[in-house]
Amino acid sequence: MSEDFDANKIVAEFLNENLERFYNTGKGILKGAAEKIRLHLSKSYEGYLSCITQRYSKTKSFLIRDNPSHLYKFYVPLAVSCGKTRIKEANISKLSSVNPFIVITAQAGSGKSILMRHLLLDAIIKKEKVPIFLDLRDFNHTDRSLIEFIQDTLHQNQFELDNSYIEKAMKAGHFLFLLDGFDEIVHALRKEVTKQIHKLVKAYDKNIAVVSSRPDDEFSGWPSFSVFEINPLSLEQASELIEKLPYDPDIKAKFVKDLRKNLFEKHTSFLSNPLLLSIMLLTYGENADIPNKLSLFYSQAYEALFQRHDALKVAFQRDRLCKLDIQDFARVFSAFSIQTYDKSIFQFTRSEALQYVDKSKKIVNLEFNTNDYLTDALQAVSLLLEDGLLIVFAHRSFQEYFVARFISDSKPEVQEKLIDKYSKNTRTDNVLSLLYEIKPELVERVYIIPGVERLERFMRLKKHLGLTHYTRYLKAAYTSFDIYQNELSGYSDSDEYGFSDLVSFTLWKCGHLMGWTNFPENDDVYFLAEKYDALEKLVTIGTSDLTPQNEFVRDLSYKGQFFSMKTLELIIDIKKALIQKHQSADISLEEILGS
Repeated sequence: MSEDFDANKIVAEFLNENLERFYNTGKGILKGAAEKIRLHLSKSYEGYLSCITQRYSKTKSFLIRDNPSHLYKFYVPLAVSCGKTRIKEANISKLSSVNPFIVITAQAGSGKSILMRHLLLDAIIKKEKVPIFLDLRDFNHTDRSLIEFIQDTLHQNQFELDNSYIEKAMKAGHFLFLLDGFDEIVHALRKEVTKQIHKLVKAYDKNIAVVSSRPDDEFSGWPSFSVFEINPLSLEQASELIEKLPYDPDIKAKFVKDLRKNLFEKHTSFLSNPLLLSIMLLTYGENADIPNKLSLFYSQAYEALFQRHDALKVAFQRDRLCKLDIQDFARVFSAFSIQTYDKSIFQFTRSEALQYVDKSKKIVNLEFNTNDYLTDALQAVSLLLEDGLLIVFAHRSFQEYFVARFISDSKPEVQEKLIDKYSKNTRTDNVLSLLYEIKPELVERVYIIPGVERLERFMRLKKHLGLTHYTRYLKAAYTSFDIYQNELSGYSDSDEYGFSDLVSFTLWKCGHLMGWTNFPENDDVYFLAEKYDALEKLVTIGTSDLTPQNEFVRDLSYKGQFFSMKTLELIIDIKKALIQKHQSADISLEEILGS
């Protein structure tokens, strides 16, 4: 799709196709002669559609920082999958043909928000639905309901018709609701927002609703929604994206050549992610090696941004106003990041940003000009971006990386409190995972070992793990289990104990200590689906009444893959191995120096 499309023409074509439908909806609500009503509708929809087309057709990104660029100047069509259904180039008609209610999931940097913007423009271009784009993180700072949020969003973007018309239009199915960033809602509000989303699609089921988020087991409990995952970039897509990005042509050409030679195949897990691919391009001119750790990606990107200042403009250097060195600048930004992360704040006004910088000065005990630092963070180092009247992180994952750095550099008592607090977020962000890469022994000592020991005490485990212990774990960690065909999901509406997150984190980060790499592919889940009549419909089994004698408990203990008793046995063995590792590492100064 070309970035040169004529927005006015697109809006006019949309109205020409849909105005009569809007008029039929407005009859009985809007007063006046037919032509007057049509004119009023046309003016209102034209104003709204023109406003959102201009707003969402241009954007900034990690490598496009100074001026917003047209989305299709660097957009690469993304493929999405749901089970065996794969859509090569996601658009609203193909998604809604599967299900009008969709969740799109992907890890950080995979292009979720860009895809949502594409769906907005696609809906207007294809003349299908009137799109409404909602940043769900705004729920963190408002007491509005979802319906009020929708109404306010329309009015704030020059939609001049009143709420009685909006209500009737929603009943008639005129809209595409794009609910972006479910994972950015604070945990305390997610249950209520989830309830309102379900209420929305039930009451207004003729519309289309698309929710974007990082992966979360919660979506297995959304029976009305199909969950699509954004596929990793292929080699051709990665090459196309690199060629579209504004960067030194010679470096881009060499990078694409190396990608095609063997670089992409060797490091597919990193280079198939649009953000990590962009970071690699940023550092490629100086260092063609690809780090094995995600934290090193962000470290290299920060160094490149700080030292080269404006690498995208080929050797053009932008002077920094603040004379802090690279380490001190990072210390301040880490303090800035943890303040905003702790409050689940991802965008802020300039005055709010200055307040956070000012407090960061006190946290790190450094003296500098607050305005100069913020200007540098925006312009010279580009860790922050200006988005209209607000300031945002260049990418949310940079906030998480600097939070991990802050914890890594903190005093032990602060580290323990922060790890305990943020361990509840392991499902929805990468802070603890990045910290584990930076200081694995810290996370093992403060989170994994004491966490598994707490789980053992809760299960009242003395020697051998049995069904009684296992059942106590299931009931504490999960509210229910969903089975459908080859999918088995555990769902919990409470993180009181945090056992499910602890087990998952420990297994995936430390399973290699016991020789574990992944669960083998087998027919276990199909066995459960067949036995519990879940081949053609979703079956939910609650945990509150489970006992060690329950047949489902016994089946799950053997056939439950991640949820099986084998996983708990692995976790306990991993804890023992970590304790032994840490004891072996406690070498005295005399032993180190050989005295």
